[in-house]
Amino acid sequence: MRNILMAGAVALGAISGGQAWAEGGVGVRGTWGEPQNSAAAFHNMEELFPSRRIAPGDKPMALKSPAAPFAASYDFKGKTHDLEAFAANTRTTGLLIMRGDQILYERYYQGSAPDSRFISFSVGKSFVSSLIGIALAEGKIRSLDDKMIDYLPELKGGAYETATIRDVLEMSSGTSFDEEYTDAKSGIGGFIALFDQNKGGLYDYSRKFKSARKPGEKFNYASADTEILGALLAKVTGQRAADYMSEKLWKPMGAEGEARWILDQPGDAGREIAAGGLLIRLRDYARFGQLAAHDGAVDGRQVLPKGWIAQATQPQRPQVGYGKLSEGPLGYGYQWWLIPGADRAFTGEGIYGQFLMVNPALDLVMVKTSNWTGAWDAEMSEETFALFQALSEQVRAMPAQQPPTP
Repeated sequence: MRNILMAGAVALGAISGGQAWAEGGVGVRGTWGEPQNSAAAFHNMEELFPSRRIAPGDKPMALKSPAAPFAASYDFKGKTHDLEAFAANTRTTGLLIMRGDQILYERYYQGSAPDSRFISFSVGKSFVSSLIGIALAEGKIRSLDDKMIDYLPELKGGAYETATIRDVLEMSSGTSFDEEYTDAKSGIGGFIALFDQNKGGLYDYSRKFKSARKPGEKFNYASADTEILGALLAKVTGQRAADYMSEKLWKPMGAEGEARWILDQPGDAGREIAAGGLLIRLRDYARFGQLAAHDGAVDGRQVLPKGWIAQATQPQRPQVGYGKLSEGPLGYGYQWWLIPGADRAFTGEGIYGQFLMVNPALDLVMVKTSNWTGAWDAEMSEETFALFQALSEQVRAMPAQQPPTP
C-alpha cells in the first residue's frame, strides 16, 4: 500500500466545512486518482464503475447527533492545530469522531455530504476480514490453518498453493506481488490497470504470481492477498460477496445507508473488488468501527463471532508483531493495522488517506476520508496519528458515559 510504518464545532447534525477547494469532475477510468478529479471521484465512484448493492435493514443503529460544539487540538511538528486546520492540512473530505453512540464531530469537505458514499480503498480489507470470520463461525471454513487450495483448487502452481488462510489474512502468503504505486510495472500497477479497464480478470491476475518466500515467513503487504480472500468467500458461501455482506453484516449491525461494492466488470459476471472497492457513508463506517470496538456486538447482539475482533486485532505470529513489519512501531492482524499501547487500538487504512481508527478501551472511533495527491503521504499519515493520539487522551479525561442507547 505505502510505507505506513512511518506513521507513528458542530451543533445538531452535520454541516459542511469551510475549505475553499471547488469540486471538479470525476474524470474517467484511468484519471479518477488525479488531483483535479479525486475530490469528486472518491465520493462518486459509482459514476465510473459498475457496483453491486449492499442493502441495509430497516432498523439502523441509533447515533446521537452532536449536542454542543466539540473542540480538540493536537501538536504536530512543533505547532498546535485544531480540527479545521487538520482537515485543511491533510486534504480531508470527511471527518467523523464518535465516542460510543455519541457523535462528537462531523464535517464534510470538498463537495461531499452526509449521503455521499466514500471509496474505501484498503479500509475495505478490514470488512473482508470480518466476513471471513463470519464464514468461519458458520462452519463454511473449517479452520484458518486450512490451505487455500483446499477450497480453490485453481490456485495450484502459484504462490497460494501452499499458503493457509491465516497466512493470507496476515499478508504473509509469500506471493511475489509487490505494492509499489510509483511503478506501473509492479504488481499493484498491473492490478490498477485491470481495474480501470473493467473487463474482469482481477482474481486471475492476483493468483498468477509465484512465490517469493515460504508462506508465514515474512509480512508483505499485497492487495492480491485480499482479492484471493474475496474469491474464497464467494466459494465457501455460494453467494456474491455484496449479498453475503448485506445479510450477515450490514443489516445485523444496523447500517443506515445502502452501500455499494465496485465490480471488476459489469453484469452478473462481475466480481466484487475485495482489495478495496466498498462505497460507504461516513456514519456507517463509524458504525462498523463501533461494532469492532465492542468485539463484534451491538445492542447486546453478537453480529461478528465473539472473540473474532480480539483475535483479528492482535499479532498472532512473530512476523506481524509490533515493530516487526519493517521500520516503525505498528503490527498487523487479520487485515487490520495495529497500534502499540495498552489500549490495543487498531486501524483500517487505504490509499489517498482513508482511515477507520478504533480505540476499544475508550470506545473511540475516528473516520477520515481524504483525497491526497499521491497514493500515500507519510507526513499526512503521521499528522493523522497525532490527532488520534490527542483525541484518545482527551476522551480518556472525559467523565464516564452511559452505555449506548438500545
